[in-house]
Amino acid sequence: MSEPAGPDVKALPSAASTLGPRPTDEARRADIARIRRRATGLLVLAAVVYVIAKIYEAEAPWVGFVRATAEASLVGGLADWFAVTALFRQPLGLPIPHTAIVKRQKDRIARVLGTFVQNHFLTSEVIAQRLRALDLPMRIGTWLSEPEHARRIAGQVTQGVVRTVDALPAQGWQSGLVDEGVKLMARAVESSEDAIAWTLREQIKAGMPRWVPGMVHEAIHKRVMAGLERFLADVSSDPAHPARAKLEVSLRVALDRFRQSALASTADAPHGPADDAAADGGATGTIARVLESIGRHLVNDEGARRELDARITETASTLVEEHGAEVAALIEHTVAGWDPNLAAERIELAVGRDLQYIRLNGTLVGGLAGLIIYSIGLWL
Repeated sequence: MSEPAGPDVKALPSAASTLGPRPTDEARRADIARIRRRATGLLVLAAVVYVIAKIYEAEAPWVGFVRATAEASLVGGLADWFAVTALFRQPLGLPIPHTAIVKRQKDRIARVLGTFVQNHFLTSEVIAQRLRALDLPMRIGTWLSEPEHARRIAGQVTQGVVRTVDALPAQGWQSGLVDEGVKLMARAVESSEDAIAWTLREQIKAGMPRWVPGMVHEAIHKRVMAGLERFLADVSSDPAHPARAKLEVSLRVALDRFRQSALASTADAPHGPADDAAADGGATGTIARVLESIGRHLVNDEGARRELDARITETASTLVEEHGAEVAALIEHTVAGWDPNLAAERIELAVGRDLQYIRLNGTLVGGLAGLIIYSIGLWL
């Protein structure tokens, strides 16, 4: 009998498929050098055509169109070459004012870049929008619902617990853990006092004869609640309280059982698909089943996904608001600490070949503009 089909889950693009492959610096350098050679070759071609057309312009009137086009292409290409080069270095090594802008203004660029990232990327709105687009709860649920993935995480959890327990001293640490547990219980009682009181009243009422007046129920309820609070306070403040010793012993026994179970699960870990059943027992198997169940719940329950998505978004937005300035400062200090030549090279690599395409476009557009201006001049 086939299981009922779950909701139609569309495959979501991963971060790698969204962003595409990331080329290395060497690949970027080679790409930029290739486009630079094309732009320079087109500029040289314009210069050669201009010289030839200038020589033969007097012999044929139509050669003037070629000469004007080549001349304007040469001017446009040279102008854009100067502009692009001046961003990162001094053209021809000449100390021309307002050149090598990236090198000279590196620290200011670092400040502007850090501020720009903080104001336009590290905002709660941007982070929330991106997280909602990723649909992380569905991704997490789909991934955890796979038994292999759940077992992998469960194995890592149990191994981490085992290593932590083995690293702890034989005595002393249990007391602090008991303290935190008692405090947590006291806070839980305090925050849930109304619910506990209602349950306690119902239990007292159910266990007492009907003829007992309500004021007796209330008195018993108050005595029990006061006794519970006093008990928790005594356990928390008295290191020699008998309940603490029992709690510490129970804690040691529970952790030792978990450790033994985890070690047994690790020793019986499957070595292939045929041995999957070996991982079903022990701590690892229990945690794996819980994780797998959580994954299926997220896949099938839209409300749970919405709640988890809201919590993830809220946490990420809070972190961004609290630490966005630190990230911006890190970017600023990192860029400011670069060598000027290194900064110019890295920024040029980041921009990529588009700057060299500006040179190509400048040569072509300049030639077209020269042809139009020359034609208009003849017509006028």
